[in-house]
Amino acid sequence: MQNCAYMHLRKIFGIMKKKHPKLASKFLIGAAIAFYGKTKFTKKAKLSGGEALKHIKPPYIIVANHAGFADVGGLIMSMYPKCASFVISVTQLIQWPSAIKYMGMLPKKQFTVDTSLIRDIKYVLSKGRPVVIYPEGKLSVVGIPNPIKPAIAKLVKLLKVPLVTVCFHGNYLYSPRWTKFKHKVPVQMDVRLAVSQEEVNTVSVEEIYNRIVTNLDYDDYAYQLEKGIEIRDEHLVEGLENILYKCPCCGEEFVMTAHGNKLICGKCGMTVSQNGLGQLTGGKFDKVTDWYKWQAQCVREELSSSDYRFENKFRAEKLIGKKYVDLGDAVIVHDASGITATFGEETVHYKAGAFYTLSFNNDYVYLPTAEAVYRFKKSENVGCTTKLNLAVEQQSALLEEGN
Repeated sequence: MQNCAYMHLRKIFGIMKKKHPKLASKFLIGAAIAFYGKTKFTKKAKLSGGEALKHIKPPYIIVANHAGFADVGGLIMSMYPKCASFVISVTQLIQWPSAIKYMGMLPKKQFTVDTSLIRDIKYVLSKGRPVVIYPEGKLSVVGIPNPIKPAIAKLVKLLKVPLVTVCFHGNYLYSPRWTKFKHKVPVQMDVRLAVSQEEVNTVSVEEIYNRIVTNLDYDDYAYQLEKGIEIRDEHLVEGLENILYKCPCCGEEFVMTAHGNKLICGKCGMTVSQNGLGQLTGGKFDKVTDWYKWQAQCVREELSSSDYRFENKFRAEKLIGKKYVDLGDAVIVHDASGITATFGEETVHYKAGAFYTLSFNNDYVYLPTAEAVYRFKKSENVGCTTKLNLAVEQQSALLEEGN
């Protein structure tokens, strides 16, 4: 009776004990590997190098690069029968079956501070399980690293367990974020014990961060060329116009189209072809990464202007429960003050520097607040989500530099 009264009081005052996260089910993981991993996943992504994970005794933190979802399957298969918990975006819970909760996933809002997540990670580690974190926070845009913040090194230092880095090479080539097609390529895993149990108490946060950034450095197009990996696909660059949105010849934005292996500017007619080894011909750049970096520099120069303003039409949606609810037409403006999203009678503002990067894909931009997760579907301009992401990244970088 006293226990019931005690629990009732705790509930009234909002101090109910937080439930522990579910640990990954070995049965479900084993079934997924047997019925999906070996029959579908490994037919195209030829994994190698993950054997070392079987010889490292948990608990430990794994930080890995995130260039495609082959890295999730690759880590799961390489560690089994060890079963790790993965830190994932809360938005992925609605994209996957409910069984994902029983596979050890730890959801959080991207690019936000979540102290409860640290408690969950500590709990998983206390049970002798590994925890996997993707410090980039989202999929690679062009097969090279996204920004990694020092906070991940501070977390490793706080948790006081060994750090393992896993860098995938070829993962982006297997399934670039901008296409729905998968390619048959060798995916190589570079596994390193970056910080041992003995070191974690003595090595500095700066050194931990250095090792993470160094160990997770990669360039999948350079890897493709070096290994002579030829990709034959009749839809080779279709979708890439969402990433390479600005014509290097005439400078026009959002007019690029893609057909087969060709990118074409709808204004000046510039035509760029990509061969099976990922090299570009016919334009100013022979690498996708160089074209993308040029776009970033262009945006950086725009931001230096006092009248900089980027505006685009979207359709607003809000995550309520397990589904997104339509909120109507929206306009997103990015300027010196930050991001302002207006839909109906509601306005959401994120001050400059609130994000150092954005979660986005060909169609959507995801913008979380402390209370909710919004996503905005583009209504115009192929490539606008990429430009908005670049603008946020460059603005954050300029603020850090004091400009």
